[in-house]
Parts: sequence; C-alpha cells; structure tokens
Amino acid sequence: MKTYFLQFKVVPTADNEHFQLAEGALAACWVLENDPQTAYEKAAFQVSKYDWQIVELETPPIEVTKEHFVERDIGLEQYNKAQNDGLAIYYAAWARDKKTTAGPIIMNSSYRPDISVLLEKQKKLNKSGRCLHYDGGHRCREIIKAHSIQRNQMLSMISQDGNVYVLSSNMSTLNKSKGFPKYEKKNINNVSTFLGFCKHHDNTLFEPIDNFPLHPTDHQVLLYAYRSLCREMFVKENVLSLLEHQVSNTDHKFVRKYMEDYRSGTEFGLNNLKQHKVLYDESLKAKSYCDIRYALFISKAKPTIAFSGLFYPEFDFMGRQVQDLANHKERLELITFCSSPMEYGWGFLFSWHHTSSRICTGFMRSLATKLYDGNKISDLLFRMVISNCENHAISPEWWEKLPENDHQLITARVSSMVSSFSITRPTYLSEGLEGISDWHFDSVLSNME
Repeated sequence: MKTYFLQFKVVPTADNEHFQLAEGALAACWVLENDPQTAYEKAAFQVSKYDWQIVELETPPIEVTKEHFVERDIGLEQYNKAQNDGLAIYYAAWARDKKTTAGPIIMNSSYRPDISVLLEKQKKLNKSGRCLHYDGGHRCREIIKAHSIQRNQMLSMISQDGNVYVLSSNMSTLNKSKGFPKYEKKNINNVSTFLGFCKHHDNTLFEPIDNFPLHPTDHQVLLYAYRSLCREMFVKENVLSLLEHQVSNTDHKFVRKYMEDYRSGTEFGLNNLKQHKVLYDESLKAKSYCDIRYALFISKAKPTIAFSGLFYPEFDFMGRQVQDLANHKERLELITFCSSPMEYGWGFLFSWHHTSSRICTGFMRSLATKLYDGNKISDLLFRMVISNCENHAISPEWWEKLPENDHQLITARVSSMVSSFSITRPTYLSEGLEGISDWHFDSVLSNME
C-alpha cells in the first residue's frame, strides 16, 4: 500500500461548525491507497463530508514516504496517523476578519450516521430469505442457505481441514485493516451461501450439477449461469434496500447526493439483472437449454481457487470499451463465469444467454487474440477472477505458500474491485498479477457461433 499526499483549497459550507470564523483553508491529505486517482477520490469525499467545499486541487496526489516529513512535526504526525488510520487530513485555515487566530481545532462533521442501526438493518436483510426459483412463491416455505459455489465438490476440493480463505465481512477485521479487504479462514459450510432458494427447488433444480461433474451439457451450463445470476440478484437487492435506508435517513447534502448516485447505479444494475433473469427463467421453463452459449477451459490439475460470479463487460481483454455502463438508457449484456468440477480435474466456465452474444462473443474473441499474441491464459483468467468476483474461495495450501508480496498484489486488486472510489481502467484485464497463478489448461470446449 502506498501513501499519497495532496492538498485542496476549500471554503466552509453553511453546515460547517466554523463557518462564521473561517473564510477558507488548505486541506492537506495523507491517504493510504493503491493509486493516485483512488487516493484523490477518497480524500475529496472525506473533505466534503466534513462540510468543506473544494475550490481547487492545490497539490495533485504524489507518492510520499516518511523521509519527506523529517523535521516537519505536523507533516510527520499526519503521515504516521495515515499509517494507522488509512487517512489523515490537516486544515490550515484563515479567518474572515484577517485577525483572529486559534490553535489546533478538532473538526467534526455534520454527518453523524447511527452505525448500530445500519448494521442491524444489514443483519436483518441478510437473514431475509426468498426463493428465486422461476416457480418460487408463497409455497416455498423452507428457505435454506444455498451454496453458490458447491460445497461437496469445488469447495471440498480446495479446502484444508474443511477450511478455505475468503474475503472477510467481519467489521472488527475490516476496522483493523483500515477498511481494506482482508482474507480470513472460514469453514466451507458457511462459505458462499445465500438465502435464495427453498430446499425443494434448490435440490431439484440444481441436481444435475450438484451431484454430477460437468460434462458439459447445455443444461448443466445453463444451471451454473442461473445460480450465479440468482446469487447476484439476492446480493444486489439487499444492497439497494440498505442504500434506500441510508438515503432516507441522511440529511447531509453531499453524502445524500453521493448515496443517491450510488443507489441509481445499483438500481440500474439490478434492473438489468432482473431482465436477464426473465430470459433465463423462460429458457429453463421451456427446457430450451440450447439458449446458452459457453466457452470451457479444462484443466486436469487440482484447483486452487473456487469462484462464481458475473459482470457486465465494460472493456475487453484488449482494453477496448464494449459497453458504456454509465448509459442507463441501454440494456447491458451479461456474462457469467465459475469454476466447475469435472471428472478429471476442473473447468473454468464462461457462459451467457444467446441474447447477450453481441457483446460476449466479441469479449471472448478478445481473449483469443491476447492468447495469440503470446499472453498466458493463466494470467488472463486469474486476473479476471480477482478483478471481478468477490465471491471466491482460496486453497489454504496454495495461499500459505505464496510470497507476502503476492498476497499484497492480490489484495490490492481486490481493493480496487470493491472500492466505490476506484475507477475501472480500460487495461485492467490485460495487466497486473502476472506469474502468480499456477493454472494450466489442457483443452477448450465451446458452442460459440
């Protein structure tokens, strides 16, 4: 993790407790982050949250070390504070009357959320189950913790004493890591579960993939994609409910606007998921399994990571934009991906409904082009998983043998994925995390047109 220093010229808003006294200030910021753009976004958010309006960027983000602040008491103090807290901001203000002076003042924000209420709301949402089966309804009584990654196949294959490494969702762990992602060991019984199906529908619908290795058949591929889709819908519905609660309980103008924008993007993504689910529902109801398209990379080796996810491709493997995610007037095309157990090894399975072929076929062809140009398939696929899928589990045997630097590189890439301050770079699928994965693939199967 790097430390960045930047400065804003600011003026107090009417809600700032020092509005009557201060005419303006320089806000000096020390930020722990992976790149200067994310450091800027995070600092700007915090400054605005504390009731200052940014007039201009006085000093662009520059990477600094402790040596830059030797014999600078305030700078060194703030640098050390950033190492402990992840962020430090020091305001040097000037008075409106040009005369009044004051010593150090503790800054308070008018935004004071009740964290306990928020956590209770989140806990309630996570415990609120519903059956997302296409025939689900009021008769679905016994909602279960369904595994989006198979426990008895993929998770068992990579586990050690029944445990795997996953991204922590524990608040105390995240506080200790300054809000950055952290991996922790967890029993596979509690990994990748969601209350998205009743027992009857989960057992009957997914029996062809839960009790049999991937061959593959179109039916199996469609089920893998459907499970990824339903899990993402469940998560996004909860996130949207939480954001709506936050917006309705926030009076702070800047924070409310930020949350409203975040809610709008989440709602757009969820509405697109619902449209895709209708298509998958119809294909499953009609047993039109041939509606699915896929590309399967087959490995005879033992897997080291298990995963299940999806995303709307914004850039392809060549760094070219293929969809504009900011255009909320257009329907987004969707691709799913997961690890799947096979009779002799495992498979990396890409799949999409044929109605998303315009974007997804081109996306897969860009992968083929990168391979033709000499890039390693292991780097390309591993990078894609870590960059797009928080729903993954890692083999303890493999993880604990990795050098600490590789741990840091993986965690930094995950941080970029989950941070609301990070901006997706066009080349994010073509660079980074080289040489970490030891994946080897022996063959490829596809029904792409």
